[in-house]
Amino acid sequence: MKILVIDDHVLIREALRGILKELKRDAFLFDASSSGQAMQIVADHPDLGLILLDLSLPDRDGFEVLAELREQYPAIPVVVLSALQDRAIVLKALYWGASGYIPKSAKREVMISALKLVVSSDVRCNTPADLVSAGSRPQGVLPCAAIRICQMTKENRLVC
Repeated sequence: MKILVIDDHVLIREALRGILKELKRDAFLFDASSSGQAMQIVADHPDLGLILLDLSLPDRDGFEVLAELREQYPAIPVVVLSALQDRAIVLKALYWGASGYIPKSAKREVMISALKLVVSSDVRCNTPADLVSAGSRPQGVLPCAAIRICQMTKENRLVC
């Protein structure tokens, strides 16, 4: 499985390597520190199995990157991994097609469980890109994997 981590902090990208190798031992990992670099990697490797996206990037708004990824590569699951935990931001990410939202403060075990759920998901709801490009996603409708991640927390929290 090919996985791309998009985060401008090298420490975060390096720390995620261990977690992602735990998720999939045979994972081939790519990392990008900017949206420009990330979009080039995705164009070169459209068979990516997972993208982890930080919303705070130096060259572009993370939501714009998410929307472009959903539009151009709807089959690749994108999980937002961010320090931002505001409910409105989480809902916006899910609305724009994120397969899940994990705060950077999440415990390792929770992060791995959430990512396993996303990559093993056989059930796909409406393609987020179709809904986003049409501007027709009904309020409160979330992608399947995002709903399952939300349900897995004992505290009934939206974030992991």
